[in-house]
Amino acid sequence: MSASGPGVFGARVRLGAALAVLVSATGAIGQVAVRPDAGPTLAPHVRALIDAEYHTDEQRRDLRLFHGVWLEDDLDTPARRARASLVTGKLHDSSLTDPASPLLDRAEAMLLRGECAEALELIEKDGSFRAVVLRAEALETLGRLEDAARALEPVLAAMAGETLDPPELVEGVRGLVLRARILGQERAGGADFRVMMQLLARARTLDRFYWPAHLAEAELLYEKANPTEARAAALEVLSLNPRCARAWALLGRIANDSFAFDGVQSAARELDRLVGKGEPGSKSAGSPLADVLLARARLRQNDPEAAERELSPTLRRHPRMRTALALQAAIAAERYDFARTQELLDAFDVLSPGSHEAYLEVGRTLSENRQYAEASRFLAEAARRRPMLPDPVIELGLLELQSGRDIEALRALRRAAELDSFNDRAANSLALIKELLTYDTIESEHFIVRFKPGLDEILAPEMLPVLERIHARVTGPSGIDHEPAAKTVIELMPDHRWFAVRITGMPGIHTIAAATGPVIAMERPQEGPGHSVGNYLWPRVIQHEYTHTVTLSRTRNRIPHWFTEAAAVYVEDTPRDYNRAKLLATALENDALFSLDEINIKFVRPDTPTDRAQAYAQGHWMYEYIVERFGPRAPLELMDRYAQGQGESSAFDEVLGLSTESFMRDFAGWARGQAVAWGMTLPEGVPTIDELRRAELHEDADEDAPLPSPTPELVEKWLGEHPDHPGVLELAVNAAIERADREPDPALVLLLQRYAAARPVDDMPHRRLAQTFLDGVGGAPDDAVVHLEYLDARAQHTSAYAVALARRYAARGDWSRASAKAERAVQIAPFDADMRELAAEVAVRTGDWAEAERHVRALTRIEPDREIHRRRLEAIRAKIPIP
Repeated sequence: MSASGPGVFGARVRLGAALAVLVSATGAIGQVAVRPDAGPTLAPHVRALIDAEYHTDEQRRDLRLFHGVWLEDDLDTPARRARASLVTGKLHDSSLTDPASPLLDRAEAMLLRGECAEALELIEKDGSFRAVVLRAEALETLGRLEDAARALEPVLAAMAGETLDPPELVEGVRGLVLRARILGQERAGGADFRVMMQLLARARTLDRFYWPAHLAEAELLYEKANPTEARAAALEVLSLNPRCARAWALLGRIANDSFAFDGVQSAARELDRLVGKGEPGSKSAGSPLADVLLARARLRQNDPEAAERELSPTLRRHPRMRTALALQAAIAAERYDFARTQELLDAFDVLSPGSHEAYLEVGRTLSENRQYAEASRFLAEAARRRPMLPDPVIELGLLELQSGRDIEALRALRRAAELDSFNDRAANSLALIKELLTYDTIESEHFIVRFKPGLDEILAPEMLPVLERIHARVTGPSGIDHEPAAKTVIELMPDHRWFAVRITGMPGIHTIAAATGPVIAMERPQEGPGHSVGNYLWPRVIQHEYTHTVTLSRTRNRIPHWFTEAAAVYVEDTPRDYNRAKLLATALENDALFSLDEINIKFVRPDTPTDRAQAYAQGHWMYEYIVERFGPRAPLELMDRYAQGQGESSAFDEVLGLSTESFMRDFAGWARGQAVAWGMTLPEGVPTIDELRRAELHEDADEDAPLPSPTPELVEKWLGEHPDHPGVLELAVNAAIERADREPDPALVLLLQRYAAARPVDDMPHRRLAQTFLDGVGGAPDDAVVHLEYLDARAQHTSAYAVALARRYAARGDWSRASAKAERAVQIAPFDADMRELAAEVAVRTGDWAEAERHVRALTRIEPDREIHRRRLEAIRAKIPIP
């Protein structure tokens, strides 16, 4: 969309010397080869401007057009229809090829459609700012970089010496952006970004209604990896022009970058609405901006087939649109069809000789799919083609960072910072790699643990023996039966901020550990400010993440999302908790299990708050089914098919002898048996609670008669008829608990035990029984142990059960088990002084002075001001035999 506005906006400004410095950097090229919610309404001050009485009808019509609130009657000429079509992104509108429409609007539409040579021919003689910038963009797209830079010189010279109005200021900034892209920041002038922002601020000051200045600012901020401010600027655009397609597309792109796919869908719907798609009686095609946006989203969701479907309408209409063609090559790459990828890249080169654009898109897509070797090749080629551009170098640096190649990452990110010192993503990642290079490392046979000197010196050495046990489990024959070729790096990040930067290059991720392949980053398990979830059982989390590392290695990073998550949950060796069991049973009962086509998408594009949790739980359930029915080697054979680039359907057919549809049908039958065993689904012929209530109605009762409440008398009756019915037992337990809260009820223990047997996945009876026995009611404290073990096996964030078990085992004199439980409590809360005190006490009681020394030494770091810890440490060290 052009930056020109109606004639009513005519303020002008003379620029100072700062821009003259920028222009002096111009020279020959040499060897350089959010989610958006419902759209904001028009700002009241804009509405007041449009409605002002001093405007003529024609001025008011132009203002409505400029601010995106035109009426159908306002589009009374080809020129006005063309302007509206550019604003909304309706590039296929006939007005944009009508000779009666403004030449520059037609040229801009040609450029957006990829018809660059035609656009050049159309505006060859036009010397306006807008024409010069369009001409330079066309030349750059055609690979004529030196010509593009020379074409910009008149505009840049004019900017240094003339008075300019807001449209000229904005076009001048577009020219500066283009020049920096061609020459690089160093040759174009290091102050470009600051000056561009100053120019845009001046344009806004001169005319606060001039939305193209806000749009240019939003796009510039996004280019500099500042999505927060870019989003705010884009929303400001929409308050001045709710129909601005480029602002909607930018909001969708920001949402896509943060995996906010509902925001992507909202933006795409709005973009389609702007061009009339879906309106009653309309035959309008969809928005190419929406198609491109959705294709990017599907690529992020690792769904190349869906990406191709989204993109194909735009490619049919606009077969030379460069953005769409670059995405087409990325789609082929995500299918691991590298011959087709190269074919599409070569075809792109015919249209845009020497262009980096498609290589960058392919490399970025492969990097996100952890195809690091292939991604590096394409990104390196993009960087070779445009060595002054920061984007390929930033992507290369982030790739090296996620691959664990620190020196290469440092080299690339330093170069990226030189090329663009204002890019937040590059700056954050460079700060991270510099931070990481100050960390200490310790190693074992299969792992390198990297940690920040200081408090993390407590945990890091303790991790190595646990990590080696995890390695044996995960890589062994009962696990993934595969060893990665190199040591895995475990990076212990001191807080959530550094962890998020480590994983994404920008803060804002919400988890506690993640594997990028050869590197696993984890946030320090600790309560307090700066920590996302506090304490957690880090060995379980690392066992999950290391399983990702191993499955990715075995499959060459080519594995369906659901399957790698399923394997990781399976190898955690942790019982299924009640919430997941309820979620699965409900999905099964409501015929809402995800198909194999759906489940991958639900991890990254959930439609409901429970979709992602169900995807994890159902994937694990399906993995269990494969192992149980087809044997423990079956999942591994599927992985090997994925490694060969085979799709899920053919892999299932070869390994399991089933189509994916047959697999899901058979799985559902097996799953029902599981849900019955859990007490979450009733066997055939057993009535539900509602059916029991209905049976109590008189035989003459109306169909819609209210059902009787389950009174204690009814529950007692039903319990006599159905003594093992989990629903009836739950009602009986709840009634008994209510009575016990008023006075002790000896019958409660028996009911809890019966309910626990009938519904073994529910932790409630175990919590009640453990507390009851520990209080000495209905049994002895030792009777609580079996229930505490049940609870501890499922605990992820609390050490309370492990602590209680350590004390019970110590009371029995079972010091081996007491020591194991004290150690588990420490693993959940390694920086909790109480946990260390307990573990040290158990170690002293067993005479394990080395273990006692480890925990008391940790206490001297956790509570450095407590002198007693130092005295204890000296006393314990005196007990340790000298070898």
